[in-house]
Amino acid sequence: MLDQDLKNLWQNGSSMPPIEVNQDLLLQEVNRQTQDLNQKIRDRDRREIGVALLMIPLFAFVSWRFPFPLTKLGAGLAVPFCMFIIYQLRRNRSQQPQNIAVPVQEYLHQYREYLHRQMRLLQKAMYWYMMPLNICLLLYFLGFPSSKGMLAFNLGIVAVINVLVYAANRHALKTELEPLLHKLDQAIALLENK
Repeated sequence: MLDQDLKNLWQNGSSMPPIEVNQDLLLQEVNRQTQDLNQKIRDRDRREIGVALLMIPLFAFVSWRFPFPLTKLGAGLAVPFCMFIIYQLRRNRSQQPQNIAVPVQEYLHQYREYLHRQMRLLQKAMYWYMMPLNICLLLYFLGFPSSKGMLAFNLGIVAVINVLVYAANRHALKTELEPLLHKLDQAIALLENK
């Protein structure tokens, strides 16, 4: 009996009406999620820029006052790197669509491009953020006259921080940016089929 029921369900499945999507609800949901994401990006940028602004004078002081050449080099390289972080975050955020007076479909396309830039920023953080910082910190710690155990401990902390940053970026991509991109694509397709 179960076999026959499944066959009937399969054969009659194509006669079901297509799923209707409420355009207004979808656009409201996309709007709410874009506002939430914008706030999270602002918070992330403030946090990262704040840390970079604190680290610039600290690394500048170390490169000026510490007598160890490799430590001076690592700290000296960290100063322009912190400036680069600030530049990179501000540049990406400045590309956020601001003109909501354009038609909704055009705004959604602009926001989709902005979202892709933010996704690339997170996907490539290993190259523009973590690797240069790791080089600076490696030089910084190698310059200190300390035991191999202390060096291993310091580099272990750096490795743990790298893993946490990488995991946080992947989590943000999977749970926030990719679902929002999917909803944007749905909203754009809905408007284009209108």
